Amino acid sequence: MTVDRENYNYVDMLALESIIKVLDDEYGVGSNFERIIEGRPSVKDIISIYKLPLPLLGYISSRITHIISGKKVSYIVNMILNYTNVCVVGCKFCAFYRKPFSRDVYKYSIDEVVKNVVETWKKYKIRQVLIQGGVDPSIPLEYYEEIFRRIKSETKNEVAIHGLSVVEVYWIAKTNRMSIAEVINRLVEAGLDSLPGAGAEVLSDRVRKLISPLKPSTSIWINVMDTAMKLGVPISATMMYGHLETLEERAHHLLSLLELQRKRKLIMAFIAWNFEPGRTELEKTIPYPAGGSELLRNIAISRIVFRHEIPWIQAGWLTAGERLAQVSLTYGANDWGGTLYGEKVLPATGLSLPLLVRSRIENIIRSAGFIPFERDNWYRPVSN
Repeated sequence: MTVDRENYNYVDMLALESIIKVLDDEYGVGSNFERIIEGRPSVKDIISIYKLPLPLLGYISSRITHIISGKKVSYIVNMILNYTNVCVVGCKFCAFYRKPFSRDVYKYSIDEVVKNVVETWKKYKIRQVLIQGGVDPSIPLEYYEEIFRRIKSETKNEVAIHGLSVVEVYWIAKTNRMSIAEVINRLVEAGLDSLPGAGAEVLSDRVRKLISPLKPSTSIWINVMDTAMKLGVPISATMMYGHLETLEERAHHLLSLLELQRKRKLIMAFIAWNFEPGRTELEKTIPYPAGGSELLRNIAISRIVFRHEIPWIQAGWLTAGERLAQVSLTYGANDWGGTLYGEKVLPATGLSLPLLVRSRIENIIRSAGFIPFERDNWYRPVSN
């Protein structure tokens, strides 16, 4: 093996060599796995390990995660601020959006947004606000700038702004006739700290045309994220699975993210989440969500593919629930995610969410056999 010794000690290398032998003898994919763990995967290699027994994937991915972070699992106290449900994109997998002029549309004023964030900060001592909404072309860039400035000022710069999906940034640029770089620079000057990975779904134009035909293409999503990281803005990356995608398209998605990370090295974390069909247009085609085994499989595969290069992989409690998220910690995940106070998008599908606080999250992580620690927006440990 040619595994980098800076990231894998001798004992770990011996374990990985033993795994390769088993994979070769029992399943004939030892060479595929070896290429992946050496950091040179192909789509064919990734597909080959997708088909391995789930417990075996869990064993492999947990070994790799132990090398990276041991038994430690991070979490963040945060909120989601869905500032509007008005959206002209109309994705078939979304139950949250409303067309302009619908009876139940809403759009928070700047004062309402800031008040909501400040009150939640005072009550829960949140360290991050995730700001996302629909695509409403009538909202000017100045709306976001004023919100960001006031949040930073009124929370004494204690709340990081993890905000706006690629789709929102793209439409802001389009409606203001500005470049992506100009928009991101202005948002950063106003207080933006990082970009969430929303809007990626699966990075396949075939799939995007089927489930979100008005969304920007795969190349545009990658370009926006590349531009953000080129400007020094860290991002998170996501994948929504369990709809119309193929294994090959999932593999391409993971490779695209890996290539992007190697280019910019500012992808902080990866989050895989399953499509929730309730009350969506796509429910007619996909009536049931993917099962728990699919979440575990995708988390394990992402850990094996990304290795230490994307160090943090989220457990996905938001769609999977607490119990399954606990299990995912033994399948390669090492970040619980956030408390997500105020989340509106998933409840729109009919999914009920628990109220999580610091003590509850820490108890959940401990009861799964891991050591919790609170982090900030940049995955750095913080003290309460």
